[in-house]
Amino acid sequence: MGLFDRRRRPALPAEVRSAVPLHTGEQVLAWALDESSRAHVVATTHHLVLVGADGSVGWRRPWHEAEAATWQGESSLLTVTWVDHATPSRWRITEPSLLQQALRERLQASVVLADEFRTAGRRKVRVVIRQDLATGALLEQTIPGRGADLADPDVAREAAQRLARLRSEVGL
Repeated sequence: MGLFDRRRRPALPAEVRSAVPLHTGEQVLAWALDESSRAHVVATTHHLVLVGADGSVGWRRPWHEAEAATWQGESSLLTVTWVDHATPSRWRITEPSLLQQALRERLQASVVLADEFRTAGRRKVRVVIRQDLATGALLEQTIPGRGADLADPDVAREAAQRLARLRSEVGL
């Protein structure tokens, strides 16, 4: 049996499971306990949910709002960055979990098409067509990298042109 064998993994505690709001067709895929806060991070088919140590839902965000996830095995630190540049979410996960795999799969599933360019100042800007995994709706995102200025007319024009191409490719 592998390290991540589901049969050996304890079940999501009932009080956490009952706190996670699930819509029709939505299922819990994976979860992990943050050693620092004792909160549970729960990945569902449509959302990432944080359930606090007190059993209350701290937040529930759809997958298309997450930009990236990184795992640092040596420190057991899992970090999720957000499209809206909100403070990254960080958890210390020390017990075996399928959460990292679920994060990767759900983030990839939400991206339909993406393109990236560099501004004159060598800053990155990404344009992305994402799918709301709960509704199937396609959403456009322009994600400036650190220091990129979307108010710059040249950057805005380039982003708009690239988004128009992506929209055309998906039939929007």
